[in-house]
Amino acid sequence: METTKVINKTMDLEDLDSDEAKSVIGELNALIRELRGKGLKISSWYGRFDLSGHPRSREVINRGHGYKPLEDAEDDKNFPWFLYWEIVWVTMNAGFTEGQSVLDLGGSSSLFSYYLASKGLDVTTVDLQERLVRNADLVAMRMKWKLKNAVMDIRRLELDSQFDHVTSICVYEHIPLCDRIRVNERIRDLLVPGGRFSITFDYRNPSRSARIGSPRDVYEQFVKPSGLLVRGNQEFEDNGKNYLLFPFYYRDKVLWAYKVQAVLRGRVRLREFLKTKKSNDYTFGALFLEKP
Repeated sequence: METTKVINKTMDLEDLDSDEAKSVIGELNALIRELRGKGLKISSWYGRFDLSGHPRSREVINRGHGYKPLEDAEDDKNFPWFLYWEIVWVTMNAGFTEGQSVLDLGGSSSLFSYYLASKGLDVTTVDLQERLVRNADLVAMRMKWKLKNAVMDIRRLELDSQFDHVTSICVYEHIPLCDRIRVNERIRDLLVPGGRFSITFDYRNPSRSARIGSPRDVYEQFVKPSGLLVRGNQEFEDNGKNYLLFPFYYRDKVLWAYKVQAVLRGRVRLREFLKTKKSNDYTFGALFLEKP
């Protein structure tokens, strides 16, 4: 009896140990070197250019207790291994083929969209940040890639064409729940028959705005509204490993202003204000769907 490959799952550092994964990692490192050598900018895993790397910055704290970079990582300050996992896992399981069209939601100037374009795919990105879109246009021109970029809210996609793939790398947890469901209802129309929807997202992030923390959540928010078929294992698999820390729970008074902001925005309840955590509390997940 053939065993179904487990691809719909939470992140695991060991996923990067295979020869195929190491090959993609090598290509990502080379791409970063090439772009930096040409003076071209890449958006970091936080959606900004050139992070400070300060040990008390939110993005460093977000990496969690005991974070260690990948060996030979080209620029861990901006691209931690979590981002590599997302790109590697989607690349290995989405089934991209040179010449295919891809719509990447929220990925202008991202390492992921650049990587797809560098592999000969016809990539379109949409993003709210005009600076990222303008930069991506410059990079596309300089690299002579098939990479188009537009300032657009993914909750109001105004696109006439269909795509072989729709992708998104850790964007959905930032969209209100009701809106993300409406976006996923639209995805089916954006795919050609047999087209694929491949995404990553925060999983078990304790922020009240994230709300993706169980296989049922994954089904109700992505599979059911999209009407697409699940590829690989039918139920999302949670390995129970936590790699990231929600910065709100960091044990340092430097983040008190952030704590106040998080409470006022409804991301955390007031009763949690003084709570800290000695261990990591969430991870990333990936899901792969297909249009019949």
